[in-house]
Amino acid sequence: MDLPGTVKVITDLDSVDQAEWDALILNSDYQAVDTRNAFTTKYPRVADHLYIFKVLPEGRQGDYGVLDRVSGLNNAEDGVTLALRWEVPGQEISVKQGFDRELRSSLVEAADSRAAQSGLDNPKALPAGVVLDAFAVGPQGIVLAGTLSAPNRGEVWFVPSEVSTLGPWITAAFASWRRRDPKKFPGVPDWWASSEWYSVAESAVARRIAEETATFEEAKTKFEASLMQLESELEEARKKATAGSRQLLRGQDDALQDAVRDALEELGFEVRDMDLEWEDKERREDFRITDSDDPKWLVLGDATGVTGNAKGGKMAVLQGYVTKFVFDEKPDDIPGMWYLLNREIEKDPAVRSSILRADEIEPFAAQQGLILDTTALFVLLRHAHEEPDDKPAIRKFLRTSFGLAGLSDVLTWIQSRQAVPTPSE
Repeated sequence: MDLPGTVKVITDLDSVDQAEWDALILNSDYQAVDTRNAFTTKYPRVADHLYIFKVLPEGRQGDYGVLDRVSGLNNAEDGVTLALRWEVPGQEISVKQGFDRELRSSLVEAADSRAAQSGLDNPKALPAGVVLDAFAVGPQGIVLAGTLSAPNRGEVWFVPSEVSTLGPWITAAFASWRRRDPKKFPGVPDWWASSEWYSVAESAVARRIAEETATFEEAKTKFEASLMQLESELEEARKKATAGSRQLLRGQDDALQDAVRDALEELGFEVRDMDLEWEDKERREDFRITDSDDPKWLVLGDATGVTGNAKGGKMAVLQGYVTKFVFDEKPDDIPGMWYLLNREIEKDPAVRSSILRADEIEPFAAQQGLILDTTALFVLLRHAHEEPDDKPAIRKFLRTSFGLAGLSDVLTWIQSRQAVPTPSE
C-alpha cells in the first residue's frame, strides 16, 4: 500500500534519528525490559512522540513478552507493564460493537486460524489518563487487537500477525492519528468522503450501490429464512428416521424388530408379528412373512442386532423353529427362513466385514434360508420410496434369493434395474 509522507524501511532503529519521524510500523519490540542490574529494572523504549503500529508476534518469543509500559498523569503513580500472553486455548472472540466490518472479519478469521490465542494480557487497572481500546477480546480476557493511548505519547495500534492483509488496518490507524494530530498526519479530511458533498455522478453510483445492497440483503434474508426452514425439516426428518427406518442400520431388540416389520410391510409383504401371539416363555420366530404375488410362499423370519458379527448358531435356532412349525401346522410346503441381521452396528455399513463363511452360508441356503443384512433392507426400502413401481420386483428378488443378500448384492441388483431400458426407451 502507499503510505503518506516520507517512508523509509529500516532494520535497526539506530540507523535513523527518531526525532525526524512521526510513525513507526514494526513487527518487533519497541519496548524492552532490562534487568541486568539487580537493584533496578529499566524499560528502554522508542521515542514517546512516535505513533506506533505494532504487529504482534505469531507465537511465543521467550517466556515473557511486553507490549508497552505506561505511566499516567500522576507522576507519583508507578508505571504499569503491559504483558503479552501466548498459547491461550480457545477460538471464540468478542469484537467491539459497531467495529468496521472488514476489520471485524479479518480478526475473526485470524482467531479461527489459530490453535490457541495470543495477545495482550488485559490489565486489571491502568494509570490515570491511559486508555486501552480493545477491538477484540479472546479467551481469558486477552486482547487480540486494539489501541493504547497514554499522556504525552503517540497512539499505539496493535494487531495479530494472522490478519489477512495489513493495508486496511494501517489505513484505519492513519485516519485515527490524523484526527488526533492533523499537523503530523495531514491528508484528506473525513468530511470529504461524506455523501452530503458528492457530485451528481458520485450520487448516482452511490444510489445504485445502495439499491444493489438492499436487493442483496433482501435475498440474503429470504435465503437465511429458507435455509433455516429446511434445516428444521431435516432435523425433523432425521428424528423420524432415527426412530424408524434408520434402526435398520443401528438398531437392536424391539426397535430393530419394529423397523424390520415396517420395512417389509412398506415393500408389500404381509407380516405376521408372532411376538404378539407367543407366550413369553414360548417365543419362537419373530415373523411369518407372506406375499400375495406368490400365495404358497412363506418364510419364518427372525431379526437380530449385534455389536459383533453373525453367529452361526442363530441359523440352527431358525431351523428348529421350522421343525416346530411343520410339526404343528403340517403344511403342504416347508417354509423358508430369513435371518434378518444387523451386525457391527457401530461401524459405517459401507466398511462392515463379511457375514460368515461360505461353508456356513451354503447349508443354510440349501434349506431355503436367507441371511438378509438389514442395511441391505434399508437400501431396498429407500429405493422403493424413490421408485414405488419397483416394489413387486424387490419382493420377487427377495423371495428368490437364498444364502446371503448383503449390501453389495442389493446395490448390484438396483444398478441392474436402473440399467434396464423402459418400454418408452
